[in-house]
Amino acid sequence: HDAFLGASGGKECGAMLSYLNEGNLLFSLPFDQVYIIHALCFAPNRYWLCAGTDQGIRIWDLEGKGIVDELKLDLPARDPKSKALPTSCISLAWSADGNTLFAGYTDSLIRAWQVTAGQNTIF
Repeated sequence: HDAFLGASGGKECGAMLSYLNEGNLLFSLPFDQVYIIHALCFAPNRYWLCAGTDQGIRIWDLEGKGIVDELKLDLPARDPKSKALPTSCISLAWSADGNTLFAGYTDSLIRAWQVTAGQNTIF
């Protein structure tokens, strides 16, 4: 069924997984707070799903249905008087070997994350 697995997300609902050929909802991967999902991406070599949000990137293990990691930028605190929107992750893509996650942000930068379960490095 892996070839027919689809993921969707948006406002307030977390990520949802479905079999595309059957239209059946398998399960939902909720957030503990309300986040808007801007991008979803499956890992090429693991059963992981990544979600890009206003708060960073969340990586789920789809077999265990648990969180593998949360990737957050270490940015200076925003001025509370500023009308600028926070820096959000709006696009995601894995390298072919599945070791590097590329993330595009609203500050016009693409960041590369070296990802392993429980450890991550930005370079």
